[in-house]
Order: sequence, then C-alpha cells, then structure tokens
Amino acid sequence: MQFPRFIPLITLMLVLSVIGTTMVSQLVRDWALTDLKERGENQLLSIISQTRSEIAEYQYLPFLVSQSNDVAELLRLPSPDKIARVSRYLEQTNLVAGTTALFVLDVQGRARAFSHWRAQQNFYEINHRNQGYFLQALEGQQGVQVALPTSQHEGAIYLSAPVYVMSRLQGVATVRLDLELLQTGLDQTGEYLFSKNEQVLMASKRFQTASQLKDIVTGERITELYDGSEIQQVDILLGGRALMQSVTLDDLGWQVSVFNDLGEVVRIQRNATFFAIALCIVISLLVFLLRERQLKHISRRETQQALERSEARQRDIINTAHVGMITLDNQGQVLFINPMAMQQFNESMQRIQGAHIDKLIAPEMYQGVLKKTLSCLGSKGFAPLIAMETVGKRSDHSHFPMLFSIKRMKQEISANYLVTVIDITPRKRLERALQEANDQLEHKVIQRTQALKEAQDELVQAEKMAALGRMSSAVVHELNQPLTALRTYIAICRKLIEQNQTAQLDNNLELINDLVSRMSILTRQLKTFAYQKPQHMAPVDPLLVLDQVLNLLRGRLDQQQVELVYPRPDINMLVSGDSARLEQIFLNLITNACDALSEAECPRLKIQVEHDKAQIKISVIDNGVGIDEQSLSHIFEPFFTTKEIGEGLGLGLSIIRSIVRDLQGDIGVASRADSQESYTCFTVTLPLLRQTGESQ
Repeated sequence: MQFPRFIPLITLMLVLSVIGTTMVSQLVRDWALTDLKERGENQLLSIISQTRSEIAEYQYLPFLVSQSNDVAELLRLPSPDKIARVSRYLEQTNLVAGTTALFVLDVQGRARAFSHWRAQQNFYEINHRNQGYFLQALEGQQGVQVALPTSQHEGAIYLSAPVYVMSRLQGVATVRLDLELLQTGLDQTGEYLFSKNEQVLMASKRFQTASQLKDIVTGERITELYDGSEIQQVDILLGGRALMQSVTLDDLGWQVSVFNDLGEVVRIQRNATFFAIALCIVISLLVFLLRERQLKHISRRETQQALERSEARQRDIINTAHVGMITLDNQGQVLFINPMAMQQFNESMQRIQGAHIDKLIAPEMYQGVLKKTLSCLGSKGFAPLIAMETVGKRSDHSHFPMLFSIKRMKQEISANYLVTVIDITPRKRLERALQEANDQLEHKVIQRTQALKEAQDELVQAEKMAALGRMSSAVVHELNQPLTALRTYIAICRKLIEQNQTAQLDNNLELINDLVSRMSILTRQLKTFAYQKPQHMAPVDPLLVLDQVLNLLRGRLDQQQVELVYPRPDINMLVSGDSARLEQIFLNLITNACDALSEAECPRLKIQVEHDKAQIKISVIDNGVGIDEQSLSHIFEPFFTTKEIGEGLGLGLSIIRSIVRDLQGDIGVASRADSQESYTCFTVTLPLLRQTGESQ
C-alpha cells in the first residue's frame, strides 16, 4: 500500500469527522437537556399535586370541629367541664386524623380547648388574635397560614374555620400541621425543596440540613436550547451541577424547586461523542477491511477444515461417555446424539437428526427458564444451563425424570452447543421413599404435639377455674356489704317518708350515694383489668405525668405527714404510651405506698429516677410494714391482696403489670418485712424514645 496517495483523503475524512462529531455532540446535548427539562416539569407537577393533595386531606377538619355542638356550647358558656370535654374530643380527633394539634379560640384569640391539654398547659396563655389564620376566620373565610421554621419552632401550616352559634361568630377552630407531616406523603426519590422568602421550608433528604436557599445553590447560569427555550443551571454547594426548575404557589407564597443532576447529560454527550468518533473510525477503516477480505476467505477455509477434524474427535469422546450427550446447532436442531442418549430416549440417529431439541422434552415442562434458554441459542443473550431438573419424552411417549444441562462449545466460526442428559429415575425413587418416611414421622410428631396441647389446655382451664373462684369470692364479699347497707338505708327512708320526716332523708341519700360510688369503683376495676391496650401510642414524658400524680396526692401526703424525698432530674425524656395509662401506674403505686405508711411511726416515701440512653427506671420506695416472702410471690396475681377484706379486689398491681408490659416495659418488686428495717420498693422500667437533653 502506498500511503502518500491516501494523504488527501485521510485529511478530508479527519476534517469531516471533527465537524460531524461537534455537531452530533451539540445536538445530543440539547436533546438530553430537553428531555431532562420535561422530566423535571413532570416531577415538579407531581410534587405540587402531592402537596395539594396532602393539604386537602386536612382542610375539612376545622369545619368538622366548628360543627360540634360541644364546641359551640363551650364558646357560648365556657366552664371547666365543657373545656375538658371539648379538649378530649379534640385529642381523639387529633389522634384519628393524624394532625399535629387541634385547638379552639374565642373571638379574643384566647385558647379555650386544646388537643394536647394533658402535656402543654401553658398553651392556654398564648393569644392568637394577631395571627393571620385567626383574622381570616373572623372574616368568615377558611383561613390558611404558613409559619416559617425558626430555631425554637418547626415550620407548620395552620388551617382555620369560623365557629357560628345561632348565626353569630363565637370563635375559631384551628388545625396545625407540621411541615414534616406533609413531607412524609411526598415522593422521596427525587431532589426538591420548598422555600419562602429564601428560607427553606421542606427539602429532600440531601438538603434537609440547609436553612437558607443560598446554602444549597450558587453560580446560576441561563442556557438557551435549540428550540428557543431557556433552562437554569446551578452549582450545588454539596457537590455537582444540576438543572433547577421552580414554580411559585400563589395561595401559599411557596417556591417549589426540583433539581436534576446534569451528570447524566454529560454522560450522554460523552457517549455520543465517542460513538461519532468510533463511526468515523469504522468508515475510515472500511477500505482497509475490504483489502483483507480475500485473506480472510482463505483463512476461513483452513478454519473449517480444522473444525471438521475437531468435531470428529468430539464425536469419539461423546460415543464413549456414560451420560447422554447431544450436539445442537444455533437453531436448536440435533446434529449428533451419542449411544447413551439414544438408549435413554429410545431414538435412533436417523429419526432424531435434524429434529428440534424440544421433541425430547415433555411439552408441559418446555416453558420458563428452559424455553427461554433454548430460544436464545446463537445470540448474545444465551446463558449456560447447569443440571436443571426436567422431564424427558421417549419415542413411545413415555416420560422419565432427567437432569438437563447445555453450554456452548468453544469454536471459532459456527456456534454449536453440547447438551448432557442424566436419567435420575433411581434417585427420584429414593426421594419418594424418603418423603414417605418423613410424612410418617411428621404425622407422629403432630399426634404427640396434639396430646401435649390437650394436656396444656387442661392445665390452663384448671388455672382459669381457680382464678374464677378467687374472683367470685372477692366480688361477692365486696358487693354484699354495700347491698345489705343499701337495703337498710332504703327501709329507713321509707319509714321516714311514712312518718313525714323528710328532713333526715338527705343524710341517708348521701350515704346511699357513697355506697353506689363504692360499688362503681369495684366494677370499674374489673373493667380496667380486662382493658385492651391502646391502638395509638404517642411520645409522653413520664416525669411530667409523675409530677401531676404527686400534685393530685399532695393533700393525702400532708394529712398522713409523709416525708416525700424526690430528687427530680432536670431533663426531658419521652416514652411511647399515653398519659392516662402512665398516670394510672404512678397513682396506684403511690396510693399503695400511702396505705402501707398509715401505721408507720415516721412515714417516708422516696421516689428515685435512674436512666441511660435506652431506658428509664422509676422506683417508689416506702418504709411501711413490708410484704412477707409468701405474699411477694403472688403480689401481681389478679384478686390477690394483702389488705383487709373489704378494702379492695386485688386488681391494682395486676392491672399495672399489664399496662407496663403493653408499653414494652417491666415492673419489679423488692420488700423486707422486718420490724426494724422494713420497706417495699416497686421499680417500673420503660424504654426511651429519645433524650432531648437538659432543659434550658
């Protein structure tokens, strides 16, 4: 070859290649940016739709609360009972709806009822008359206001509705939704952020640590595409460049932005450039490849001769093998079958040669992976199949189990495949025998298990009958006394009425009311004993609940002159539960301690709090008479009590243990009944959700 004569052609091809590669690279880049822009627009529309949908799910709640008769009655004539009833209603509605908070305001903007009234009493001291949602509701509108996040408060959306009583505006019903609550309903696969006045409201996981928009993007650049549209490219401070697309929600004043990494565009542009260069190189080399055609033709003939010799050697090996072997072409047709395979399938070389391999496989088994593998013969998608269990079909249409394997034979020109077949009929026979033995053994195990279950059921029934006997005896005794007294007081009332001495009826009726209250307490304990654990758990500070119980029992402690030792730690801790159940635990334990201290010379009650990162332990210790060892082993059993007959059913500690276990905690007791150093200590252990640190 004389290279000088090809120099002009080579120079021209190089120039054309450079120009073509540049144009292809620019066109592909613009196409990729346009596609990325369309995807971003769809993503932006989807996020906005999701946000609108999330807000719409809660817009009915203010109107629902405003239609409550209890709310209207509270705003018309407020009273402590009405406040408590409406607060409980708001608390239940808040738990069911999954909102952050619900509260009712009067026309002066003061809170009259609050869903978190148990834990946040200071909320009633806040005035809302200057808030936008309150002013909008006073004008008879459905109020919407967005509170920007600060260092002290998280961002939130407030929805409000006016409350009318007899066509008169009496107050405002308000719903608070934390922005984090809205974010849980958004698609978390893309990168997005919501901002207002350059301040970040919500963002995807990558941007959640930023508070200002300038902390995320910088270096904005506007680029015009070939269709005349413009796009905005920005530098991400966390790394990389992205296509930023934004839209403003007029009603909320939010700016919604989505980010799509430009790395994909760079990769597509680079690949297109490489492809264009490769295409130019291919075209340039085509001339040189044509020159080699004749030499390749000669080489192909030599290779074919070598292949024929190799196939002859392969047939010799296959004929002497002890497993069935079949060679296929790239269409799945049989080229050769060894004697072992002919014996397995009861076929001859003349009948099977040229037939498709599926003729040797049971029709019901020619599907799935096997069919897909055989359909990929001669293509790049072929993958070897090793020892697949299937069913073969003989010439007499009988079937037998076999292990089927196929792999490509290494050759230079044509693609041939080797199939190996192993008859596994003896193995299947042994497997069936083993399965029958396993079935017999499993049947015997089931029989033994059933016998053990029946014995266990009998023991459980006996324990139930014993507990029923104890309960019946305790309930009958506790109810007979007030019933007998009721009959006596009723007879006295009749005599007084007959004698027209009605002035003394008030005292007797008051005694009758006390007896009925006592019977109600007994039946309430039985109901609480059979309670179901709450379906909805919420974060609760156990120390705040303990403070409320101590304030409730402060009068009794002073009356009994009990020395209270309670070094309260100045920390905030949260457990999963509800305030009512925690209050019942501490109220019962401290009341029991006061009962035990009734005869102590120097009554002393100590409350000790210990904690680590995983759990909190609260101990209630008294220096009362203590509990003997025999009673200590039954102290948590239902209807067992160490008190005098008539002073309780013995359900308190059993109820406490059930509540603690439902809260994933534990309760323990230690006691000494010595006359000098007697004491009783109950310790409640609860798992912590998190520890927020020392309060400021």
